[in-house]
Amino acid sequence: MATGGEQGDRGRGSFVDVLVQELVVLLKDFIWRRLERHGIRDALRIREEVGPVELRSPRQEEVSETLQLIGDQVDGDAQLQRILNDPLFVPSKEAFMKVVLAIFSDGKINWGRVVMVFCFACFLVMRAHEKKICDMIRDIIKWTIDYFREKVINWIREQGGWEGILSQVSTPTWQTVMVFLAGVLTALFVMKMK
Repeated sequence: MATGGEQGDRGRGSFVDVLVQELVVLLKDFIWRRLERHGIRDALRIREEVGPVELRSPRQEEVSETLQLIGDQVDGDAQLQRILNDPLFVPSKEAFMKVVLAIFSDGKINWGRVVMVFCFACFLVMRAHEKKICDMIRDIIKWTIDYFREKVINWIREQGGWEGILSQVSTPTWQTVMVFLAGVLTALFVMKMK
């Protein structure tokens, strides 16, 4: 016999499942749009590797646009771009985990950090394509989804779902977060190069 608490847990579980499904759609859409905007050659081939993407609602489209806007701020960091464009960097699960763990090293989650992981996953996809290790593209998406499922999705649930990003972006605090994250990534890549 199910108690109210168990039903609540079941309801929460199904909401988490929906959030994970939305994560897959939003992440793939984020990567595809950025590849397209960066004019990546063979973007259609990468899209085939990433898999089909279709936003399901105007609200999801709004969330996607917001993710892109924050991603543009990350892309605008010149120091970060210099580091990310280092030709010696090779994408790997180890590199992915190092950076993602550093992003969340203080245990705090916020929308800026969520988008930073999206941006880093996109960077890894582009780098895998450049290095002609396209079979890694699906792995990168899987690593991202797995990490979010394990460590981030419950926080997103607590924010009311992906739509929670819409109310947070209007506050200036996310810009501070981006500066912090750029510093984290810079430190990681400098350490890696030594």
